[in-house]
Amino acid sequence: MEGRTPINNRSKRRRPPTFGSLVLISTRGIVTTGSSSNDTSSIVPNIEDRDDCPMCKKFSKGPCGNIFKQWLACTDKYPGKNASGEPLHLNECSDYAETLAGCLDSNTDYYTKEDENIQDTSTKNDWQEFVKDMEDGIESGENIIQPFPRQESNPSIQISSKTGTGVCFFDSQLDGKTIIAAYVLDDNEDVKAAGSKEDMNVQGQYMLQFKANNMKSATIRAIYDSESEDAIMIYTRTIKL
Repeated sequence: MEGRTPINNRSKRRRPPTFGSLVLISTRGIVTTGSSSNDTSSIVPNIEDRDDCPMCKKFSKGPCGNIFKQWLACTDKYPGKNASGEPLHLNECSDYAETLAGCLDSNTDYYTKEDENIQDTSTKNDWQEFVKDMEDGIESGENIIQPFPRQESNPSIQISSKTGTGVCFFDSQLDGKTIIAAYVLDDNEDVKAAGSKEDMNVQGQYMLQFKANNMKSATIRAIYDSESEDAIMIYTRTIKL
C-alpha cells in the first residue's frame, strides 16, 4: 500500500466513485483518444428518441450539451466496425470525445446536481450494461483477458473496518497504455463498482469505491488503451478480502 492515502483520511478530497458519471459507453463501445478531421457540427441527433441511451438526455443539456450532440452525431455517422473489429467511431470521433470528456470533467457539479437520484440509477444501469458487454466479449473470445503483467502493476484494495467500504487503486499507465475504464465484481460476479478514467481520477490517483460487506473476494478488471491492439485488452486480478 506504499504511496497510497488511507481511505479514512480523505475528508477534504473528492470521494472516489462507485459508479462513475461519465458513461460515454453503453452500446457505443469505449471512448478513446486519437484524431479526426470529420465535421459533424451541423448534424443534430434527435435526443428525444434515444430511449436506449438514458445518458443522452442528461448530457445534451447544460454547458456540454452542444459538444455532446456533436459527439453523438459523429458516432451515428460511423456505425459498425473496421476490418480489425474495432468500432469505427473510436477513431473517427475521438476529437469530439476528448473535448467532451474535458467539458464534463470541468462541469461535474452541474451534471451531478440535476435529478441526482434518477441519474444515479441510470448511471448504474449503464455501467452494468457496459460490464455485461465486456464479460460477454471475454466469454466469446472477442475480448482478450490476461493477468496484470507484474506485481507492481497489480491493483490494490483498502477496506475500512468501520464502514465496510473498500477502495480499489489502479495505475493510470501500464506498459505505455492508458487506463480507459475499470470495474469490480463480487463473488457472484455482480458489479460492485465501475468508472471511466475521468471518474476514477482523484487528485492524480485512480480509484473506485465499493461496499465490501459479505464479500469474500473481489475480481478487478481494468481496460487499457492501445492502438496496436486488434481487440479490447482486459487485465484481471482476484483479491481475497
